[in-house]
Amino acid sequence: MSNESGIKWNDELSDEAYELSQIEFAAKLVGTIDNKERPHITFIVSNKAKNKNQIVWGQFCEGTSKKNIFNNPKQGIFMMTPESPYKFFQAKVKLDYVKKEGEEVESFSRMDFYRYNCYMNVHTAFYNEVIAATPVRDLSILGILKGIFLNLIGKGGVKSKDADKKLPNLGYELFNGLISPKFISYIDPNDGYPIIIPCFQMRAPDHSKLIFTLSQFKKDLEAIPLGTDVASLAMDLEPLIIHANGKLIKYDRFRGVKYGIIEIEEVYNPMPPLAGVIYPKIQTRPKVRDFHL
Repeated sequence: MSNESGIKWNDELSDEAYELSQIEFAAKLVGTIDNKERPHITFIVSNKAKNKNQIVWGQFCEGTSKKNIFNNPKQGIFMMTPESPYKFFQAKVKLDYVKKEGEEVESFSRMDFYRYNCYMNVHTAFYNEVIAATPVRDLSILGILKGIFLNLIGKGGVKSKDADKKLPNLGYELFNGLISPKFISYIDPNDGYPIIIPCFQMRAPDHSKLIFTLSQFKKDLEAIPLGTDVASLAMDLEPLIIHANGKLIKYDRFRGVKYGIIEIEEVYNPMPPLAGVIYPKIQTRPKVRDFHL
């Protein structure tokens, strides 16, 4: 089967996708649906296929994605090789069951990422049924370079002088990294599953919005309905990660370059030890110390 983007979906992982999932240090993302019916993206390195019909990922800290899947078991999976030539696959999976012990919990905890961390360990494994998966696809370096070139031309024309500071400075820098991995997710209106698309060409022209050219994966990006909620994630090799929710509000041309424009509504810090929303700031009241009738 395929959707409007022309992506071919199969009912199980290919042999090549299965092998890619076994790479320990790779870009492995899980897309979930939050309590406001918005997509949410999480980087989870303890994440691999058990077989061609099942993907398992492990939890080592508390965060939004783990809460999300108990309310809505539908997920989008994205896995990409860690170095060029980049290859990736996408999958739609559904939570089947959870285990607190067993082979996967133990094998995830033996990964180099966790072995020497006395304060972090995988304690729960989430077993997910593969509903659909793409073949392994190529992410072209030429496409990344084209995005860099187009942003040099058009990005400055999108900047607003009086933009609200929604993105923190670190998030602004991550989204403007020339070749730092960036991703966008939306919920497929056909079946309600999140889809994660690589979008290295995404940039932040100011602290209030995100933009992307159609220089790579044009059909995938054009399949996102205007006005829909999207999630965006930027990361580097540290890894430092920032997550933003917003709406794809329109396409417009600036200095001859066509851009999709996302108005940021919420910024989320996914990094331990304290993951949570950092924009908008929670309004607090001063502590009441005296009370008089």
